[in-house]
Amino acid sequence: MVVLVTGASGFLGRAVAKSYLSDGAVVHVIGRDARTLRALYGDRARIFTWDPAEGEFPERALDGVDAVFHLMGEPVGGRWTKRKKSRIITSRVTAAQMIGRAMSGRAARLISASSFGIYPGKRGETYTEASKIDGQARSFIRSTLRAWENAALAASGGETKVSVIRFGMVCAPDGYPKRLVRLFGRVGGLIVGDGEQIVPLVDLDDAVRMMRWAAEGGAGEGIINCVSPNLPRFREVAETIAGVLRKPIRGTIPEWLARPLLGGSADYFLLSYDIRPVRALEQGFTFAHDQPSDILRRALAPYAVRS
Repeated sequence: MVVLVTGASGFLGRAVAKSYLSDGAVVHVIGRDARTLRALYGDRARIFTWDPAEGEFPERALDGVDAVFHLMGEPVGGRWTKRKKSRIITSRVTAAQMIGRAMSGRAARLISASSFGIYPGKRGETYTEASKIDGQARSFIRSTLRAWENAALAASGGETKVSVIRFGMVCAPDGYPKRLVRLFGRVGGLIVGDGEQIVPLVDLDDAVRMMRWAAEGGAGEGIINCVSPNLPRFREVAETIAGVLRKPIRGTIPEWLARPLLGGSADYFLLSYDIRPVRALEQGFTFAHDQPSDILRRALAPYAVRS
């Protein structure tokens, strides 16, 4: 199998590319910085550089490719300046449009990332792939995610198939909840908001397995949620982190204070995302890690304080 990974220097991109490389597959990788890619992959992968803000997609990267993973995306953390917003849109939406044009009619599958953040995150609501997104007031990030999905889905046609994966908080030592670990390490355990918001976790291993499953056609076409079947509330997440770090829970950060501290990504921490992976379960995907405590402890293992 020959696969192409955009955003191959990022968290998810590295994981899926290295998974295929370990199986002896031919892997093409794309990123903005050739030196970073060479440091990561050496001569094990075919390296291409591309910045969608500066030029068209390099179509030669598609030579012989069976599956394309569009995982490129400017990180959403931090303050959303005009420049930051522009890069968030370009790296996702514009990139997907260019990739779709380049793939048009090819016998290949596009697996595009999206995020749980496309859902409104209202208390008491449950979200599945069938939940309606249009017609609701949207934030900047929800509008961007919808445009990203639409751009990817537009590539479908002829022999080109498209799967869009809405990832939850992907847990690993370099993923979620790394930012919280740093915060707890400095000031002790804190509950963000009231702590009752549901956190849509998924283990990195399951995220990679789902991407590969989608590339093989298991997910079919369209939208699929990549979240654990069992989800914790933020209070449980905080208590698990505090226990692993052996830090007491010192108090709460009210929403009015958390929003300026967390920046544009505050909704990801404060809203409640009761999301169900209905299509994955119906179509036979099995989660290797479906318990929140297991998922979190795997991600937190390097940070554990030993006796």
